[in-house]
Amino acid sequence: MQVVVFEDDAVAGLGVVAVARPACDLTLGGSTLADALLHLGGVDRAVRPHLARHIVAVAGRRPTLWGTTISIETPPAMASTHGATVLAVNARMVPSRTNIQSLRSLVEAGHRGIVLDGDSLAAAILHLDADGGGPDRRALSELIDTRSTSAIEACCPDHLDAALELLHEPHEIISAHEQSLTGSLAMLIDSGRFRELRPGLFAAEGASIAEQVVVRQGPVVVEGGAEIGPFVCLDGPLLVGPEARVNPHAWLRAGTVIGRACRVGGEVEATVLEPFSNKPHDGFLGHSHLGSWVNIAAGTITSNLKASYGPIRLRQDDRTIETGRQFLGAMIGDLAKTAINTSIPCGCRIGVAATIGGSVPETVPAFQNLLVDAPAGSTTSPAQAEAALERMMARRGLEILPADRDLIASLAGFGADYTRG
Repeated sequence: MQVVVFEDDAVAGLGVVAVARPACDLTLGGSTLADALLHLGGVDRAVRPHLARHIVAVAGRRPTLWGTTISIETPPAMASTHGATVLAVNARMVPSRTNIQSLRSLVEAGHRGIVLDGDSLAAAILHLDADGGGPDRRALSELIDTRSTSAIEACCPDHLDAALELLHEPHEIISAHEQSLTGSLAMLIDSGRFRELRPGLFAAEGASIAEQVVVRQGPVVVEGGAEIGPFVCLDGPLLVGPEARVNPHAWLRAGTVIGRACRVGGEVEATVLEPFSNKPHDGFLGHSHLGSWVNIAAGTITSNLKASYGPIRLRQDDRTIETGRQFLGAMIGDLAKTAINTSIPCGCRIGVAATIGGSVPETVPAFQNLLVDAPAGSTTSPAQAEAALERMMARRGLEILPADRDLIASLAGFGADYTRG
């Protein structure tokens, strides 16, 4: 079966961490939505143009800038003598165990129709004719070409009996991650790829874990090629991704996911580090989400709790968002960097390729340079962002490609307007 995961216009509401990557490639729990959907069939992405161009340019050569390996293959025929079923899924869907099970049930039932989350199309089951055509084929083509859902909603008026959860606001990314992680880890453990080395500690073949590592509670899941140094304290639920390195004396607390080839030290709690990011030194990072190729310098600290212990509010687009969360750290876009001893407030949003230092405001636009000695209004140029990325990639044995430079140029062209693309 073919699966099409699509971005609608509301993806802009997810903020800085979904600017330089498809929403379906955000790590929530122990998985991305795109990876979770692979269990249902081959996945095609209908994403914003700047991301679609990057996928086409790098597929089969190297992981994307956001760390996902995508192969571009000739899609299988979407029809047979009996026709074919296609599953369309909103890229803002949370890849929770419950949502994936609901999608599987819809596919097994095979009934044509749609599922809404409020006013948003969450998913659709489409039927193609035996020759691959028919009204659903036209609606599907419009979705892939323009990311418009109107044709699908028009041609499939039947509402299917299912509840599917979508993301709407930036802080929901943190909440969805926390709610999904235990189920995601259970599915990983059930896959049989991991051996329980001691109570609560599960490791894949090729993982290196020092004897002095302390596991205070499980589950802790460690992927192959990961390295955990001595005197590290691990509190589950926790996932350490492939080729990641955890430095000695680190404390990884419950709810944390360390992505592929990340470097981590100090104290981290309830946080996602997307692939290839660094936080190798002392400093606290809590209830946050970091994009790829982010570097957190020594002594950088995120606040995740107000002095009043009250709920955290966000200001976005001239409105106030009541998050209802007592603990909320930072949302940090891909390619961002911090200077040593940077202080980041609760609910902070740091744009793509921004460089920050000192005491940081609640929002930082993309490519802004807020180092302590930087002139007011200074920015990081695309060339400077490319140079830093090239150096970071070289340390991971990767080569920067023209497609990376093109993506950075596109991101710089958006300015403070995260809705473009």
